[in-house]
Amino acid sequence: MSSLGKAFAFFTGASIIGSFTQVIKGKITAVLLGTEGVGILNQLTSLWSLFSAVASLGFYNGMLRHLAPAWADGDRLLFRHHMSSNFLLQMGTALILSLGGCWFSDTLSALVFDDGGARAGLICLILLSVPVYIAGQTYRTMLNATRSVSAVVRARIGADVFSVLVLAVLIFPFGLKGAIMGYIGLHILYLGFTMFFTRKVLGEDILLPQVSYFEIAEIKKNISFGINGLIAVAVGILTTLVVSRCIISSGGSGSNGLFTMAMKVATVYLGGLSAAAGGYYFPTLSSAKSDVEMHAHMNKTLSMYLFVIPPIILVLMAGGELMMRLLFSAEFIPAAFLLILILPGDLFRITAETIGMALVVKKRLIISTSSYILWAIIYLVLVLLLLPKYGIVGVAMAYFLSQFFNAIQQITVGRFIIGYRFDHATLNTIMRGFGMVFAMAIMIWFEQPSWLNWIAAIFLFTVWAMMSWSNPDFQRGCFKILSKVGAKRLIS
Repeated sequence: MSSLGKAFAFFTGASIIGSFTQVIKGKITAVLLGTEGVGILNQLTSLWSLFSAVASLGFYNGMLRHLAPAWADGDRLLFRHHMSSNFLLQMGTALILSLGGCWFSDTLSALVFDDGGARAGLICLILLSVPVYIAGQTYRTMLNATRSVSAVVRARIGADVFSVLVLAVLIFPFGLKGAIMGYIGLHILYLGFTMFFTRKVLGEDILLPQVSYFEIAEIKKNISFGINGLIAVAVGILTTLVVSRCIISSGGSGSNGLFTMAMKVATVYLGGLSAAAGGYYFPTLSSAKSDVEMHAHMNKTLSMYLFVIPPIILVLMAGGELMMRLLFSAEFIPAAFLLILILPGDLFRITAETIGMALVVKKRLIISTSSYILWAIIYLVLVLLLLPKYGIVGVAMAYFLSQFFNAIQQITVGRFIIGYRFDHATLNTIMRGFGMVFAMAIMIWFEQPSWLNWIAAIFLFTVWAMMSWSNPDFQRGCFKILSKVGAKRLIS
């Protein structure tokens, strides 16, 4: 199996386990908090994400780019200098921001919820976990720099599994406050696991940052990456906050809760892809010796994504109502219809982000940032236009259309700026995957009976599999699965 395949398999396995834990936590919060409580929790976590993004200074990609070669060259001293310098600055920033956010929590509550400061205490509670999160992410970056894929995956799995227990213990007696404390518990657990594996993989001498290693020169190396990363992340989170605020103003926290759960379904399966991008894809692109090698990695990765994801989307769309009922509660069934717009939009998003990461590696940072800002503006404008007429369905439409534009934009930029184009195999994979997903979405749009949707899903999957049989990777994967099943039967 190729390095990409192994990395993807690791992160996919972690994603499956993570998805299972997310389902359990989603079920608990949905049943106990309802649509309104979920909507409030989403706003709080979005605000927390904004503070965390600013505290990180956008340094993670820059750190990864500089730590990876230092480790590959065996230069542990340079590794420690770079890690300590950036880690200490990030932690200092995180402490200042979290305390500052608590000081102005009344104002933040009024801005986010329009409640006159009634939820200031909840904001203070969740912001106190920002430094913990920053520390955990820094250790993850260190592990990614060494390409310790299994360690990254095991840390994530450990935190995900134990966080379910923490949430269950806290949410029953404390309600929304308990859900926030469970959210904080996840970050504490993740920090513990990442520290454990960092010590195991890198050694105890690298585990803790040292003030004596603090150097401004090492920080300067990440400034360009930091500005780009910070703007990109901040724009994304601010966009989420503004969209949620618009939904709350139009339809209340309940409507925001429905849209949040629909987006959560997409986030769950995309989480593994994001981890794979950070843990394998970005370092691999960074180490490419030529544009030809980089473009080959891009095509290979995009083909892998768009080969695996469409069948998953097919199942999620066909069983949307059943899934919302089982995973959350009957109160969230209206959110199922949103999936036929959000999930196809995610295909465009994956395509755009795969190409866009290459722009960051090539240090085309102004272009990368501008593209992201333009996407956010288009998304917000479409929300303002469509929300009054179509409600949260209009927001889902806006998401789909904005991601479509984003994909076209990134493909065009990639072609003319870095000379990237799809190869024949990747183009065929894109056409098959997109065709299957859009055919299913159109079917569900006309509100057919659920049993008919499942028949359509089975038919479309069969056609997709038959068309994909010409792909050698697909054949090898099928034969590998069949051989393993046969071996197990012989043993039993």
